[in-house]
Amino acid sequence: MFYRLPEKYHTVDAHNHVWFKNGGLDETRMKDLLVAADLLGIEKICVSVPLVSPAAPVEMCRKANDVTLQAMQYSDRFLGFCFADASGGKAMVEEIDRCIIDGGMTGIKMYHQHKLQDRIQEPLMQRAAELGVPVLMHAGLARNSDTIARGPLTSHAGDFLEALQIFPDTMFIQGHIGGGGDWQWNLRTLETVDSDNYWIDLSGSVIDAGILRDTVNAVGADRVLFATDGSFEEAVGKLQAAHLSEEDILKITSGNFNKILQRRKVNVKNV
Repeated sequence: MFYRLPEKYHTVDAHNHVWFKNGGLDETRMKDLLVAADLLGIEKICVSVPLVSPAAPVEMCRKANDVTLQAMQYSDRFLGFCFADASGGKAMVEEIDRCIIDGGMTGIKMYHQHKLQDRIQEPLMQRAAELGVPVLMHAGLARNSDTIARGPLTSHAGDFLEALQIFPDTMFIQGHIGGGGDWQWNLRTLETVDSDNYWIDLSGSVIDAGILRDTVNAVGADRVLFATDGSFEEAVGKLQAAHLSEEDILKITSGNFNKILQRRKVNVKNV
């Protein structure tokens, strides 16, 4: 039993956030992330600034990504994800290049501005594949009208399976098994997944009994990533309660994410 993740796991939080304050980085909340990570044995933290409005224009994304870059400059423990909305077209692809090629970010973050498999995503998905970086998409299947109204284009497991067919060269991370909605339907749908480009993170505030064990049973430990999405203790508790093998814990805490990092491509500016 552990209450702090042992150092041997080299744990990576694959889904977390930094935030705006007065037009720039909220340094207090950023430092709180590092304190929480230290207390729980988390070595690296993947961060982005989430934009949850129905549309996120390029300029808005650029300001959000500047905040992420500030956090990366503060500590090399932060791995940045570039927030992107495909409505930006060519300018959004250029923003991705600025963040990943010039800024050293690790991946791309999307929310619910478009479904994952929407054809509008094609330029961004192609660029992600060329760069060899993952696309982390907020996901869930809401069952109540208020939540659906707030995010009618939120992607769910079925959308991820479709996106894997439409964009076969792009790596996808499905955001949080426990972010709300019908997580059991989600897992039943994912039992058919068969791709080396798919992962799901264990974050989210839902902590139903057996949620992580059921996820591993559905998709396999090779496709699960440790993540908190801000719910630090809950994430560690899920891992603790799943009673997984040491081999599976090592995969989930860092091994799987390191394999994603190894697929990053270099000298890609002119592809």
